[in-house]
Amino acid sequence: MAMTMTGEVNLPATKQVVWEALNDPEVLKACIPGCQSLE
Repeated sequence: MAMTMTGEVNLPATKQVVWEALNDPEVLKACIPGCQSLE
């Protein structure tokens, strides 16, 4: 199943910190309501 996300958000963090968070499955899982696992 694919997920499409659109929109824009300004985050109070550096690009490096945001990039690392987006590549951390545990961080993503915590940000997605109802998510139990990522593959």
